[in-house]
Amino acid sequence: MGIAEPKLAKELWNIEDFDAVILRCLEEETPLIAARCGAVQADGGDFSGLDLRAGIVENSALRNCSFENASFTDVIFQSCDFSNSDFSNAFFERCRWADCKCVGGNWNDTVLRQTVFERTLLSYASFDRTRITDVCFHCVDFTEGSLSEAKLKNFSVIESKLIKNNFFRTLLAGVNMTTDELAGPIVSSTAEELKGLVITSFQAADLIGLWGIEVDRG
Repeated sequence: MGIAEPKLAKELWNIEDFDAVILRCLEEETPLIAARCGAVQADGGDFSGLDLRAGIVENSALRNCSFENASFTDVIFQSCDFSNSDFSNAFFERCRWADCKCVGGNWNDTVLRQTVFERTLLSYASFDRTRITDVCFHCVDFTEGSLSEAKLKNFSVIESKLIKNNFFRTLLAGVNMTTDELAGPIVSSTAEELKGLVITSFQAADLIGLWGIEVDRG
């Protein structure tokens, strides 16, 4: 699966006063384009409806913030902490999250296209009812995260931790999890979510317990 890289502007301008610039963009309902946002500190900030394009957010901590209904196109998030922040009903296209901490983040009802999460903490994060197209989780910790009632197209997971995840009513057909640590998924009573999932024989021996079947490993 080929995922397009973010198309950054040739020249980025450094934001000195993040709060003032964002406030102006929100008030004027204009996009923030070609900006480099570094060393931003915010806790509980309201950035709902933000439209960020062709820029970088790096080395920043925006915890417990609201980005509800925001839009991110061609954006790189590098070494940031977005723990417990709300991205519900947001839109992402050609974005990359690298070395970030997003524990407990809310991506419910979000659209994700051509987006990569790599070396990122997504434990306890929720992607319920998310529409995912051409998205990759690479070296991600998704422990006890939720991906329920989501729509997946060209979704890949590589060398990631998938422990006790909620996949209720999310069809995983065609998803290859052979390189992942997979254990204790939460699915419906018929386990229809797992039909067509690509796993190893060792992973299968663990998952078969969902039907109350014990495997003799001797």
